[in-house]
Amino acid sequence: MRKYAETDRRILKLLIPVILENALLTLSTMILTGYIGRLPVMDISAYGIGRRIYGIYYSFFKGLAVGTMVAAARRFGRGDTQKCARIQQESYLMIIPAAVFLSVLIVIFALPILSLMTKDAALLERGVLFLRKTAPFYPLLAVIHLNAAAFQANGNTRTPMMIAGIGNLITITIGYVLIFGLGPIKGMGVAGAAWGQNLAFLVMASVGLFLLYGRHGLFAQNGIRLFRLPAKPDIREIFATGIPASFEDSFWQLATVVISSVILSYGQQYYAAYQLGLEGEGFCNMMSAGFMTAAMSLSANALGAEDQKAFRICFDRLHHFCLIISAITMLFLLFFSRPVLHLLTDKPELIVIASSYLFAMIFSQYPQHMKQIAAGYLRASGHTQTSMITNLIGLWVVRVPLVLLCGSVLKLDIIFVWWAFNLDQWVRLTLSVLSLRRFHILPPREITNEMAAG
Repeated sequence: MRKYAETDRRILKLLIPVILENALLTLSTMILTGYIGRLPVMDISAYGIGRRIYGIYYSFFKGLAVGTMVAAARRFGRGDTQKCARIQQESYLMIIPAAVFLSVLIVIFALPILSLMTKDAALLERGVLFLRKTAPFYPLLAVIHLNAAAFQANGNTRTPMMIAGIGNLITITIGYVLIFGLGPIKGMGVAGAAWGQNLAFLVMASVGLFLLYGRHGLFAQNGIRLFRLPAKPDIREIFATGIPASFEDSFWQLATVVISSVILSYGQQYYAAYQLGLEGEGFCNMMSAGFMTAAMSLSANALGAEDQKAFRICFDRLHHFCLIISAITMLFLLFFSRPVLHLLTDKPELIVIASSYLFAMIFSQYPQHMKQIAAGYLRASGHTQTSMITNLIGLWVVRVPLVLLCGSVLKLDIIFVWWAFNLDQWVRLTLSVLSLRRFHILPPREITNEMAAG
């Protein structure tokens, strides 16, 4: 409707760049999965269990970078670029050493870590080799996230999208050559995927640092002072937001370790198919990627302006877009999941299993998208730990116990594991909505209607 045109424009301005950035990431990941899907099932599974550890690491440092972004954004809002540069430098000095330390631990303890997911000796051997080739380059992920946080804090979403595009291009071009070989270059299989990923990380981190500290960079005039200790107030500010966000993202990745071990108990073909299903679902995740960002930004702006009407209207319009995107992703899973799976693998037995997963996920689309909007409003309203607790309950009280019950205790068909995923999504949405009501975060529609009439 025309009266909501300005609100809708603001929402789309926030949603579209994030969707495009995630579209690039999803596309490159799907193409890489298509490469891996042509390899033996053992290699697909080795790649999958190695990526589980990568996912935990990725989520942890992405969450910490959220703290940097919020702290820097406040300084940018005051026009104080010098203090923004200081926050950025302090983040490097605090977070990168931790990133290096954790990557060393992963290399040293690769075997016992992966043994949590499988006891298959041959699979463990390949998984450990893959992990030890990639983990030394994981600290570059922390650099990439922190670089992106600086640009995003300044309202620049195009540069992180461009850097992501460069990395994705390397992944799908160099990765193909290293996996399958070309001319005199001999294919390395799953090891080639590892080295392609490493190269992409190196280039993305380098480009980001250059655009921040190069001659015409954002912080070109400030430089980096390696021996300046972080100030305690800055440390508290960065970690107050970053640690809850980091834990929230990591809960999911930690849960996947347990879930992966259960799915592997059905057989390697089930786990390989699950990996393909996750990538096939990437389109849906891509479409919903901006809801959290849009909800946090719009609700925070309305709170800052003490505009209850805008606060409520933005929530209602976000819900409107949520319904539209949920319908799109549900139709995609219903009609196009099999064609996508055929692009990801040439193995019919894997397509059958992955199709059952994607069909079950049709019923998760609305709660998966809507809970991000609710979480964004909760965070902007100061309830930074509520979303984290909600995810903790959904994953570790609902999803993981049900998966263990269905898969390890009762030995039910794999479809029951997929439906445990669905129940988790609905529980988390229910808890998020109840939290909005408990804390009286949303003003009644009657109030905003009266304001509009006045």
